[in-house]
Amino acid sequence: MSRIVRSVLALASALLLSLVGTSAVASAHTRTWQLEQFDRTSRMCVLHSNDGRTHSSYFIFVVSGKWTTDLKYGMRDLPPGWTATEAHLPPGSNLHRPDGSIVVNGFVGVQGPTSVPMTTYHAHIWVSDGIVTQTLPTDIVVSTESWVDCMSRA
Repeated sequence: MSRIVRSVLALASALLLSLVGTSAVASAHTRTWQLEQFDRTSRMCVLHSNDGRTHSSYFIFVVSGKWTTDLKYGMRDLPPGWTATEAHLPPGSNLHRPDGSIVVNGFVGVQGPTSVPMTTYHAHIWVSDGIVTQTLPTDIVVSTESWVDCMSRA
């Protein structure tokens, strides 16, 4: 019986030490930046076409706070055949002003064929410091509606 108790205690000790080590690493990396969520999901409307056209545009985003390393960013979950730019924000800061406003400090260019199936694609802007990655939802709506009608559905 005492061997079982010793084995359980040894296993518990090993688990506790691994958790303490993980906590020390996590606390050494304190995130001081935040990918801001807009009041509503960013939306892009694309007129569907089978004539070989390509649609190009961009999404904007805001990173607030302070950071001491490059923040890499891009997009994922795009429509088939679409691509997005990937770039980085250099170390710096972007703080809210006393009136609550803040500078838009990021944009991601996207482009792709307008012949993709008509639907709403739920893409995501991502920003990462190499340890933490945050995402922001975006919608790419491919339809035959006019841009005004499509955007007013948001």
